Amino acid sequence: MEGYKLTIRIAGNTAAPSLAAIRKKGYSVRSSATLTEGDIGNCLYQYDAIRDGRFFSATSPEELLGLIAMWETRGDDWRGTEEDFAFRDEVFRKMMVYNQEGNIIQPDMSWPSP
Repeated sequence: MEGYKLTIRIAGNTAAPSLAAIRKKGYSVRSSATLTEGDIGNCLYQYDAIRDGRFFSATSPEELLGLIAMWETRGDDWRGTEEDFAFRDEVFRKMMVYNQEGNIIQPDMSWPSP
């Protein structure tokens, strides 16, 4: 993306810095994997972080860091408000949709929100 000083997207090089950031914030971290099809290459992963009696769990280090950041911003009353859901719906309505060739498809505004 042009015009930005920095761009970050989840990729193979973002898991380690995410785990390090979680540790630096003072959380203990543990992980587990469950085999889905017999070999170590086919697993469901779980990453957990614990601090001050609070437990966070996600399927990737990046997601885990995101949940922690959400809680650190919003506190124990982190759940969405009507305003939050309205903003989510606005973002969804403005979503750009592309076909497999990369061409923009104008979204049907009647699509249900996630």
